Amino acid sequence: MAEDLKLFKKELGKRIAYFRTSKGFTQAQLAALINKDFQSLSRIENGRVNASGYILMQIADALNISMDDLFGKNTSNVKEKP
Repeated sequence: MAEDLKLFKKELGKRIAYFRTSKGFTQAQLAALINKDFQSLSRIENGRVNASGYILMQIADALNISMDDLFGKNTSNVKEKP
């Protein structure tokens, strides 16, 4: 179970980073939009912390994406990087 959570956090972080960069935001810019510092966002993107639902909602809103996009339920919007 712990490995599942670890994998989930890493994959979620990758999706956040993907959408952030595709929208042209730096970590510092996105962090400012959600009232966090860039180190906090970095820890989320690297899968080192378990972000709250509220923070994830703020991230999705700031990136103008749905929670389904953020959680990988809508895979048509996410393209694999080469």
